[in-house]
Amino acid sequence: MARGKKTRDAHRALPLGRVLAVLRTALDLTQLDLARLSGVKRASISDYERGSRTPDASTLERLLSAMRLRWSALDLGSWFLDRLSLDCRVPEGEDFEGGPEPLPATLAARLSADVATVSQTAAKLSQVVLRLQDEKSADDPPAGAGNPGASGARDRRAEKQAAQALWRRLKTLPHEEQSKGLQDAPAGEQWALCELLCRESQRLCGEDPAKAASLCELALAAADLAESGEGLRAKLRGLAWAHLGNVLRARGDLEGAERAFSSAEDFWNLGEAAAHGLLEEGIVFALKASLRRAQRRFNEAKDLLERAAAFASSPAFRIQVLVSQAKLLEERADLEEAAAILQSLKETVSPHEEARILFPIWHNLAHTLSKLERFEEAAALLPEARRQCLKTGGELNRIRLMWTEGRVAVGLGAVEEGFAFLIRVRGEFASRGMAYDMALVSLELAVIYAEQGRADQVKNLARHMTPIFQAHAIHREALAALTLFRKAAEREEVTAQYAREVLSYLRKARHNPELRFEA
Repeated sequence: MARGKKTRDAHRALPLGRVLAVLRTALDLTQLDLARLSGVKRASISDYERGSRTPDASTLERLLSAMRLRWSALDLGSWFLDRLSLDCRVPEGEDFEGGPEPLPATLAARLSADVATVSQTAAKLSQVVLRLQDEKSADDPPAGAGNPGASGARDRRAEKQAAQALWRRLKTLPHEEQSKGLQDAPAGEQWALCELLCRESQRLCGEDPAKAASLCELALAAADLAESGEGLRAKLRGLAWAHLGNVLRARGDLEGAERAFSSAEDFWNLGEAAAHGLLEEGIVFALKASLRRAQRRFNEAKDLLERAAAFASSPAFRIQVLVSQAKLLEERADLEEAAAILQSLKETVSPHEEARILFPIWHNLAHTLSKLERFEEAAALLPEARRQCLKTGGELNRIRLMWTEGRVAVGLGAVEEGFAFLIRVRGEFASRGMAYDMALVSLELAVIYAEQGRADQVKNLARHMTPIFQAHAIHREALAALTLFRKAAEREEVTAQYAREVLSYLRKARHNPELRFEA
């Protein structure tokens, strides 16, 4: 029974190209034949069939038309492969492809899975060292002006500035040279470098998870090289593991994130009494709250954010916690209270804060107000949100801002302008393989089309959306909801209310594969 289940699961993860290859072969066409008929390059068709790339909706339309097939042929091809997979015998330890079980693709996943045991061992060793230090402390001279290790004799700000200068030199180098440069840095600057690398990983986790994970690996190395005793080193390791957990959460690996946060808490608790005030004491709580929010464990996320707020020492971190609290309220559909928090922040925050602090306030408030259909208020915030977006950078920031701009334009009656924004956003998500976000934007478009009675446009959206969703192995219940939506669209029975229900369901089901769609 387990073997049969493995076969079915492996089929669900097959790329769309596998179905295209079956359809092409069934029609006795070579890749070159299909390239001539469709005008799509043979190399591209080869990439699609191998699963290294996914065709966009217009290319998929050209390929199907060249084979004189309707979109329903994709369902028939999938059904055929599914039935075929039932009769495949898969030896234990192998996947549907006949090779070993695939390893996680990114450095982030490898770190979370492969280093977990090592992390637990290191935590135990840290505990032993701390005990030995406690036993020796009675014989040590008190920290003071005559003790060069005394915290009061160190210029922490200078160490942070030195770490920033070092990172400016290292960040353009290959990873191996970054590691070597890290080892050559003075031990007294390693704590600051570890903290800096963690902040950088937090900034990049949505844009480039692999690079963000690489920064966490460097941060762990810096933690091991730091001076000031095993207590601080343990705390720094906890900080790095928490940020790795945040990276894994951002890329959807919630199980890996859970393991990383377990390691983070082990180390953080070991170093609890060390260098109090040197690091932001609530940061691990705040990062873990984002994981709990993604897991839809909202009450736990709320408690963690309250603990983070209680420990917050810097104004910038307090602002970040409040922005996270507003995001949690939005996820819980309490949009009015989320808007109130962000509005209060907007009125009280210093305009001299960094753009990475200011952008989420202005954009998230505009985004929340647009969901409340308070479009004029949202529109008034967009110019400043654009300005801060230009400062902070990041392609995903730009795309999500464009998403809000499209929704606001439609709400203010500039429907065609809004369509142009939303269609661009959908294309950006599709090109990045962000199928879930692409589906959410598509459903927002479907709501607007349905309100205007444009059933053909709804039908086209549904046809283009489902196969791309299938190609990225989205969980079964979400795929079932989109399949129902597509069938209703083919019958021209999609109302704006029905499209809203599917949209609301997909938002809730993103990290909850057991949640079923109830129309």
